[in-house]
Amino acid sequence: MEAEGPGKGAGHEPAGSAEDARKFMQQMRSLPVDQVIGDVMLSAAQVKLGRRDARLLIDLSTVAHEHARPYLPGELTRQIDEALGQLRLGQVSAEGHANQGGEPEENDLDRMPAPPPAGAPQSPADHA
Repeated sequence: MEAEGPGKGAGHEPAGSAEDARKFMQQMRSLPVDQVIGDVMLSAAQVKLGRRDARLLIDLSTVAHEHARPYLPGELTRQIDEALGQLRLGQVSAEGHANQGGEPEENDLDRMPAPPPAGAPQSPADHA
């Protein structure tokens, strides 16, 4: 189940009524945490590949996943680690294509985000 929000971001008119917003919030509330991580955070990062904000979402997903790791099934953590690795590779590739003379996209970050602090947990793939 993918969560679809009633609004599309700051400064935009909501796409639905107060009832739509209530249904969306109820739907999000009932999602298992692993689905929120997978469907929302990782999907958002994938959609934004090549943009600076994708790098921020990938880093945020990594830190959130490390914090949630003790609460998630082992197979799911392995799948999320794999997805994060693929997203990192995809981001590097997409950044290379984006740097070939294109204009920055609307609503992207104004600078490349710094990686998480050295004390932040890293995935096992990052230690290799």
